Amino acid sequence: MIDRNTLEFLRKVSPAESERFQAFLSSHEERRLEADGRTIPYYACGAGRKTLLTFAGGWGGIELAYETVLGFEPRNRVVVVDVSAFDDPETMGRGVNRVLDAEGVGRVVVVGQSLSGIIGQSYFKRHYRLVDGLVLTNTPAPRKERSKKWALLLLKLLPLGWLKPLIRRKMTRLGELKADLAPEVLERRRFAMALIGCMVDTYWTKKNMLNIFKLAFAFNERDGYSMDSFPGWRGKALIVTSPDDPYHQDVGLLLKNLPNAEKYEFPPGFGHMAPQIHRDLFHRVIQEFVDRLH
Repeated sequence: MIDRNTLEFLRKVSPAESERFQAFLSSHEERRLEADGRTIPYYACGAGRKTLLTFAGGWGGIELAYETVLGFEPRNRVVVVDVSAFDDPETMGRGVNRVLDAEGVGRVVVVGQSLSGIIGQSYFKRHYRLVDGLVLTNTPAPRKERSKKWALLLLKLLPLGWLKPLIRRKMTRLGELKADLAPEVLERRRFAMALIGCMVDTYWTKKNMLNIFKLAFAFNERDGYSMDSFPGWRGKALIVTSPDDPYHQDVGLLLKNLPNAEKYEFPPGFGHMAPQIHRDLFHRVIQEFVDRLH
């Protein structure tokens, strides 16, 4: 949860964005579901013909998905599930489905970006029959060569106080921009990075951090798939990418291995952050894709 000190700090970063974020928190209630001894925080909001399912628990809690919720809830139902209580893709998928059942959701469009795109692929591989569409943005495909058992062991041994600076450096590298921004976009980016930093400071525990890394490790070790992995699936997939994104090299694999897949590519210049910089365009591209789904 976001505490008063965090809100005050964010207000100093950007009064306008902070006011928008606080209005979101005031109008969206966090829900919790208890399943198999785990607590699953989530949002379920909006109304519409389709339900968009996305995931938190990576860099922070469900509050980090506020831009996604605000962008899509006027025309869709939106469910955001925090999966940090899970360290195995099978139990994670069952937990997510418990949330969907509790909210009366039958079918979904899975939406994932970066780390949540990894979670989205893990869920889709196991539960594709419940999925009408899959949207993956600036995210990798599963590759066994990325699995480093020594890294997982190191994460278990390192104190939390050492891990958080490493995560901050990773986020800083992904957030680096080589192009100029309009003042209002720059302010929005500063606020977003400040919010992520606050999440790392207040949200992360050693347990949920290890859980997420175990899910990512299992993704590369066990979640390889091909076109034949989804027999009878008649949905569609959209791969959103940027030519200067670190994961752009995997776009070909995603297009090859996902049925009925198409691509949308941002212009170069903003790398991993292109969806945030081109926020309104990003939301429009996804909404148009969702509207085309049967």
